[in-house]
Amino acid sequence: MKWYHIDKKYTTNYLLLSVLSFLYVFPVFLVNIYFQDDLGWSLLGSLGIKADGRPLTEYIILALCGGGPVADPAPLPLILGVLFLSYALVLYAQTNLYYISNRYALLAILLFIITNPFTMEYLFYRCGCIGALTSLGCPFIIFSLPDTASKLKIFAYSSLLSMALMSLHPAPIAICLILFVVNIFFLLFQKRKINYALEGIRVIGIGIGAILYKAVIANHYVSRTDWRYGASQTLELKPESILVIFQNIVDTGKYIMRFLSETAVWYQIILALLTLSAMLLCVFLYCRESKKNGWSKVVNISFLIFSPVCVFLISYLPLMILKEQTLKLRIFLAMGSFLFYLGILLLHFAKNHQALLRPLILLLILCNLYHYTYMYTFANAVNNQNEYEQYIAYHIAHDLETINADGEFTSFSFIGKVPQPKRIQIFTEKYPMTSGLIPRYFTNDGWRGGAYILHYLQKDLDLASDTEEDRQIAGSAKPVMANSIYSCYTNADKIIVVFN
Repeated sequence: MKWYHIDKKYTTNYLLLSVLSFLYVFPVFLVNIYFQDDLGWSLLGSLGIKADGRPLTEYIILALCGGGPVADPAPLPLILGVLFLSYALVLYAQTNLYYISNRYALLAILLFIITNPFTMEYLFYRCGCIGALTSLGCPFIIFSLPDTASKLKIFAYSSLLSMALMSLHPAPIAICLILFVVNIFFLLFQKRKINYALEGIRVIGIGIGAILYKAVIANHYVSRTDWRYGASQTLELKPESILVIFQNIVDTGKYIMRFLSETAVWYQIILALLTLSAMLLCVFLYCRESKKNGWSKVVNISFLIFSPVCVFLISYLPLMILKEQTLKLRIFLAMGSFLFYLGILLLHFAKNHQALLRPLILLLILCNLYHYTYMYTFANAVNNQNEYEQYIAYHIAHDLETINADGEFTSFSFIGKVPQPKRIQIFTEKYPMTSGLIPRYFTNDGWRGGAYILHYLQKDLDLASDTEEDRQIAGSAKPVMANSIYSCYTNADKIIVVFN
């Protein structure tokens, strides 16, 4: 059987994982909105993802659409992304996690990769979602390459998949490092025969692929005329950069902890139990069962204690070398691999202890259940906000067309922000950080509100920035149209929409 084929037993696991993954993303199908940047390309027919340094994502979408201009292929990108990620995870499980005989346990830890709460936002992008999901799958394909393959094939596949991963979305490159740590765990605790030369070639191949991406692909595609160029730059090799990286790591850790503080208390307890169990219970079981002595035992115990912390840091470490560090929830695509790693440790030591295995599986399932709940809650909040802004957009578009009936105006601008609907206010109070992911388009600090309105206008108007003169007019002149939510003013050939 070819290494990339899934056998009969794991085909069932693949089908189940795919179904569970589709159940997780099901709210995205129901909401079915143009999310953030979708508002732009759906008008222009051009994605612009290449300029973000993700050309492969754009080429995949162009292939699905039969070339440009880009028509709307949703939800096909999401469907294909879920199917590919499920395949990559099951292939990895077939190659490396064969010791996990309990199907519920195996599916629970594999699900952590897609049900990672930090991945939620990307799933709503109608086209960009396929880049995020396929990039998450690439590391698992790399570490599914068999030891029977030649050194040249291992190097070539690792390099090409690493470049593909970075060209889809760079953040999951951290998962490659985590899966290497998993291989060290297999070497120390499962006595697997690992070909050190092939492992070294695999890691070198991943590194070479990342370097080639940075030197060739990113250098060619990343836009040099806007914020994207600065966001792609890495720290220079200077002594002071070490302090910057250390501070970035600390600040990011605090940011993640602040996010977790918004989650349910019982979820926080489960996370604490899983983490402490991986660090302490595994040490206890190892000491009780191992016949080793001396330094070998000390090394293994140290690995069990410190590797979960290292994996947590590694999950976002590659992001810490960027010059411009902008913390947003969506950049932590690799964070699900932390829980995945904890599951691997715990299931290894609990596999011969049914009294421990059953409650462990229950904890893993409950952890995923909260991820599902969080996703569904977030999706409903996004839908509620979209419904309200759509209602506002209809009225603004109607008023703009009424004011511009004779075609004498060429642009419009916003001052202020559209108020939040009452249902969203509840969500914002409960999840202040996650509420930042819910788009509010009608503001004076972005182009998306204008793009939203242009979906409903027959006569094109340009979105202009607000000026001090606009604000003076809004504060003193009589509006040409007004309601309880916003008022409309005019300034020369511009219409000004001011939210009350």
